[in-house]
Amino acid sequence: MPATSYNQLTLYRRVLLQARPYWLHLLGTLVLSLVSTALALLAPLPMKLAVDSVIGSQPIPGFLRPLAPRAGSGTPLLLFVVGVLLAITLLRQVQGVVSGVLYTYTSEALLQDFRAKLFQHVQRLSLSYHDNKGISDSSYRIQYDSPCVQALTLGSILPMVTSSVTLVGMIFVIARMDWQLALVALGVSPFLFALSRIFRRPLRRRWKEVKKLDSSAISVVNETLSAIRVVKAFGRETHEHDRFLD
Repeated sequence: MPATSYNQLTLYRRVLLQARPYWLHLLGTLVLSLVSTALALLAPLPMKLAVDSVIGSQPIPGFLRPLAPRAGSGTPLLLFVVGVLLAITLLRQVQGVVSGVLYTYTSEALLQDFRAKLFQHVQRLSLSYHDNKGISDSSYRIQYDSPCVQALTLGSILPMVTSSVTLVGMIFVIARMDWQLALVALGVSPFLFALSRIFRRPLRRRWKEVKKLDSSAISVVNETLSAIRVVKAFGRETHEHDRFLD
């Protein structure tokens, strides 16, 4: 197995272990995301019913017939379509509120737990490490690197699962309508996959450089502000400003 793949698998395994105490919250977030996808697919249904069954003469879809009025046309059917529209809208609003609350709670709980573990780990490091790296770098890691657990779980793994389910559903629907159209829709996938493979390493390298520059900038700020009396006494404001820009 390539070293890159091994490192990625190790990273995801550690993130999943870190998020294991919150697996019920993550599962609930995933379920609500899938419900959102289903409700989004149902959004055009009232318009279809109004055009095909109220204005036109096509029968109501089979899964709605037990709920539809016995009178197959006219005002009762129109009121039924309005009820379907209101029900879908209400469900989407409820799903959005519940999903937002659960997402925020899980995200903040993961972040707080991971920051606490990073803080505990930093305290166990040797004094030589802190002398070499500096306290500012450790503070930066705890404050700004810890949100990676949110990005990998709630912002990467769960959306990947949801998007995969959505993609499979869309391919199934398109294939049922026209399999040739489904092949055309999938024709762009190899090019997107190739582009992601080509630019993955350069983007990762640039991202590491950005993080190093951020850490250096925070170190300059902490050093300057902690010794602000000395900086002002010797008129070193411009020098420290240039250090920050470098």
